[in-house]
Parts: sequence; C-alpha cells; structure tokens
Amino acid sequence: MDRKEIELIKRAQQGSADAFDALVRQHDRQVFRMIYGIVGNFQDTCDVYQETFIRAFQKIATFRFESELSTWLGRIAINLSINWRKRQHRKEVFSLEENRESGGNWEPPEESAAGNRAENRLLDRELQQHLDKGLRQLSPQQRTVFVLKHMHGHKIKDIAEMMGCAEGTVKNHLFRATQSLQRILQPYYSNEY
Repeated sequence: MDRKEIELIKRAQQGSADAFDALVRQHDRQVFRMIYGIVGNFQDTCDVYQETFIRAFQKIATFRFESELSTWLGRIAINLSINWRKRQHRKEVFSLEENRESGGNWEPPEESAAGNRAENRLLDRELQQHLDKGLRQLSPQQRTVFVLKHMHGHKIKDIAEMMGCAEGTVKNHLFRATQSLQRILQPYYSNEY
C-alpha cells in the first residue's frame, strides 16, 4: 500500500467523502470485475457493487491496515456476492417448484445465436455458454475461488485471505470446481458439437 492510499484511507476514516471517493475510483474496476465473475449478470453485479461500496463506506473506520485495501474490499465483495448467489439459488428452487406444482414445463431461457457469424465465433460463444452454465452449477464458494484464481489471477494465499478461510480450503474448492467444470465441458471437447 503506497503512502497516498494510506493517507486517503485515514482521511476517509475521519469522514472525508472525497477521500473515500478517490479510493473507490482506484479500486472500482477490479471490484466490479470480481463481482461480475461471481454473479454473472450485469444488473445484479451493479447492485452488489453498489452494496459493496456502501458497506465499505460504513465500515472504513474498522480498517486496521493489516492487509491491502484491495484485499479488504475484495472480501466485502466476495461475501456479498456469495450471499446474493445463495439468495438467487433459493429463488430459482422456489420458482421451479412453483412452476411444477402449476403444471408448467420449465425450460432454461435460450440465448439468441447470431445468424451469419463465422463458425469459430459460434464455437467460442458456445464454449462460453457451456462455461457460464458450468459456473452457475458450482457452489458459491467453488465459483468464487475459480473466478478469483483463473479469471482474475489471484494467488491461493490472497484468495484465502479475501474469503477468510484456510489455503487448504481454497485449494479444495478450486479442485472440486475444476473437476465439475471438466465433467460439464467434456462433451464440448469430445467433438459432439
């Protein structure tokens, strides 16, 4: 953490909205990308992003300079994102059960394919859809670890600190996430498409 950031944090802890705003501008893109990787939906990412910085503003006085500010913000973002995913899962289960009870046939929403795109662009899009589908099937912790490691390049140690758990737990989540995604993406690689 550089001296300028330390000074901004201290000013924000004393109630300076301008100092906090400067901190937000330094970290907003990283936090947004992290949340999007976990949440996977732009509108909901915006909501969780806003809640992350509201919570950070409310809690900035408790920041003790024991870690990087980005790690502290990451932890807030991860916790809120995981909680959001859990709420969404409960809503989906309730919605599916409600639909079954009413006799409806639930089918996942289809994404529109571009008509005249080159074959490799379609395959890339198809792979991305399979990956997105696979990520949605992971537990919130597995998805979070996978996204932080493979999409944001964080180290196991940093992920453990952000998530407030042991490095072994992070490795376990990462291993299980990778296994699940390999199973889900296997048909894509076995030339069935």
